[in-house]
Amino acid sequence: MEFTKKQIQPGVVLLEMTGSIRIGPNCQQIEQAVEELIRRNETQVIFDLSGVTFIDSSGIGTLVRCLARLQKLGGTLSLTGVKGMVKGVLELTQIDRVLKIYPTASEALRDLPPVTNP
Repeated sequence: MEFTKKQIQPGVVLLEMTGSIRIGPNCQQIEQAVEELIRRNETQVIFDLSGVTFIDSSGIGTLVRCLARLQKLGGTLSLTGVKGMVKGVLELTQIDRVLKIYPTASEALRDLPPVTNP
């Protein structure tokens, strides 16, 4: 798994991911990236999954843990670019009812609440 971070606006970060989200280092990388963002007061996060071709149950758990962690701090987690097998798994597990999923990052950005600095 590889990912790149892009600052969209203050407090809002887009994480573009490619590869697989599966048990082990992949999930740990994602959770570590979210913790790093939280330390920098960036709690509005968008995961672009357009380059992700596989997700397992550990990957689903990672998404839910990241969402819970961000929500606890008043933040949000949105998903974009969900397709193929990943879309099917998210629908099958009904995670699409918990996480907001958008076709594009700009649509997700429009729906985010205003960022307030503590």
